[in-house]
Amino acid sequence: MAESPRQTHQRCPEAVISSVEPNSPAALAGVTSGDRLLLLNGSPVADVLDYRFRSAGEEAVATIRKPSGQILQVRKSADEDFGIGFESDLFDRIRLCRNNCPFCFVYQLPKGLRPSLYIKDDDFRLSFIHGNYITLTNLSEQDYRRIEEQRLSPLYVSVHATDPKIRGMLLGTKGEADVMGPLRRLAGSGIQVHCQIVLCPGINDGDVLSRTVIDLSTLHPAVASVAVVPVAVGKHMPAHRRLSPVTSDAALRTLRIIRALQRRFRRELGTRFVWAADEFYLMCGLPLPGRAHYEGFPQLEDGIGIARLFLERWRHVPPRLPKRLPEVRTVAVVTAPLGASVLGESVLRDLHRVDGLRAELVVVSNSLFGERITVTGLMTGRDVIDALAASRTAYDEAWVPSVALRDNRFLDDLTPEDVSSRTGIEVRVLDPWPRGILQAVRAIAREDDASREASQSCACALPA
Repeated sequence: MAESPRQTHQRCPEAVISSVEPNSPAALAGVTSGDRLLLLNGSPVADVLDYRFRSAGEEAVATIRKPSGQILQVRKSADEDFGIGFESDLFDRIRLCRNNCPFCFVYQLPKGLRPSLYIKDDDFRLSFIHGNYITLTNLSEQDYRRIEEQRLSPLYVSVHATDPKIRGMLLGTKGEADVMGPLRRLAGSGIQVHCQIVLCPGINDGDVLSRTVIDLSTLHPAVASVAVVPVAVGKHMPAHRRLSPVTSDAALRTLRIIRALQRRFRRELGTRFVWAADEFYLMCGLPLPGRAHYEGFPQLEDGIGIARLFLERWRHVPPRLPKRLPEVRTVAVVTAPLGASVLGESVLRDLHRVDGLRAELVVVSNSLFGERITVTGLMTGRDVIDALAASRTAYDEAWVPSVALRDNRFLDDLTPEDVSSRTGIEVRVLDPWPRGILQAVRAIAREDDASREASQSCACALPA
């Protein structure tokens, strides 16, 4: 017995539409926000990549259901776009990680945080869309074929070690975990890959690190770059998973290995190929390499060169700052220890050249994960409140970088408004790059000007 259209639709992934372009085929057909894409050319669509691949440059028919149950058929020509955007990149379930890595941060989360934080994703689609790192351990033959057909490149792969036994141990699997075979297949298909090594002292450092990077270099240029980042050891890491943190001595040894490899690869490959995370330099108190060292920052999202790029961009900010503020304002620049080491005295010195601006660093210690976790992106609202309360300065406002928030919430679900209400200090969320600070100072100047003009206007309106 043939299934009815409604029965078929109920079994298919559904994509919630979040936006519709004016005068697009979808808009002209009556599609609005909240409707759901059911089928494309009669077949279900699993994600936004599938949607784009199957609709770009082709005549297509989209089957869309409105909340009322009404079904719309929207047609577009080859030179058109349907004109719809989606609430989520994935219309079906996220591919979950099947590994049991001892350093996985999900295992270091205390109970009671929002549920989405406990999801261990290992989805090749999110790797292509957002640069999420994947292990390649859950790819099927169909997945490989789709990656090849749709040219999902580049992908980002967590390697950790090329020795199958050591990698298996680091992934928490019962046996070996080969990575060179999958990487060779991707390379043979023309898929570019950026790799990551989470450095765990005593396991994949030293000679193991050297061998891993050298093995990966044999697949260059398909393997385009390698990032080495220190393992994060928080206070909630279970005892049976306890790993040694990266010390300053271990960081220095790692930098020496990476520098030697970089010299070799520059001769052999014409690129440094492997880079160390900023934390290694900051832990050792060594100066950050110059901008040219990072060769275009291929691993920026993994913390490779962020500090250098920030300082490079900051050089252009001081001449663009206002000379003075209409009123004296005292600002708390909220950051974690690593952020404070980057901002240092130079950024504050430049801010203090603005007449009327008083800026102070407020360094937030991480009580949720422990003091070893020093990155700004893992600050909690509670810790920000405590840090502001511990200061004896009366701040007019606090600057919080947006990397500490997701959907306007800190990891502990507090909002900037919660921090403001509990401290009595206005919170301003900033873009984490230098332009965010520049925009904040300019905004303060404009607000003060507007406030003063409003006061003068009110005064003039009073009867004599």
